Amino acid sequence: MHPMLNIAIQAIRRAGNFVVKQYELFDKNSVQSNHINNLISKINKESYYIITAIIRKFYPLHTVINTWNVRDINDVNCKESVLWIIGAIDNDVNFIKQFPFFALSISVFIKGHIEIGVIYDPIHNELFSACRGKGAHLNGYRIRVGTAKNLHRAIIAISCSYEQQHMTINLLSKFSNKCAYFRYTGSTILDLAYVAVGRVDGCVSIFFKKINYTNKLASGFLIIRESGGLIIDFTGTDNYLLSGNIIAGNVKIIRTILSIIQII
Repeated sequence: MHPMLNIAIQAIRRAGNFVVKQYELFDKNSVQSNHINNLISKINKESYYIITAIIRKFYPLHTVINTWNVRDINDVNCKESVLWIIGAIDNDVNFIKQFPFFALSISVFIKGHIEIGVIYDPIHNELFSACRGKGAHLNGYRIRVGTAKNLHRAIIAISCSYEQQHMTINLLSKFSNKCAYFRYTGSTILDLAYVAVGRVDGCVSIFFKKINYTNKLASGFLIIRESGGLIIDFTGTDNYLLSGNIIAGNVKIIRTILSIIQII
């Protein structure tokens, strides 16, 4: 195992244990609505501190990025560094409502290229990981994308960021007569992981083009590629970080989804 992947797994599991304890203690009926965001922010910050402390213990000279000190990974200075990008809880609304689908993530960039990606679902104790060129794994076992060739019995995950949720109806209307099964977990990072392991056959997502959000999804992109899947945008190119939309899955499913989305 790559030594940095080992540290990433150790760190995210430790933070996940903390998040689960907060989830179990969380009483959504007793917390005032105007205090919920502050509470989630505190939980995110504490999980960040837990992860950062472990990273800095082994790699004190590496740069650590999170929601509060976000930097663009395409920045010239970033390309000369080893960057650890820590994602906040995705989806925090699921956490608040105690809908058990959310995850933490860590990505490691070396000289501008993602080398390691980790996604941890602490509720179900599922850890998805990938190291560039070494394949993708779930709890240590190798995973591959599904083999569906068409949408007849395929499951497609639809996800949109909060700011783009109105687009969900448009997406569903395009697929209504082509695909029988849809899933909306509310967590894009988990949707990407589920594509990688073959639980869903494709993922269609529209996300808000904020640096911290695209950074957070990087681990999912790597895990899908290392599981044999592909990611493109709605124009069929790999400019999904710029366009703010993605299609993920195996080659045949992606082609089918793209042909439907591009129908005017």
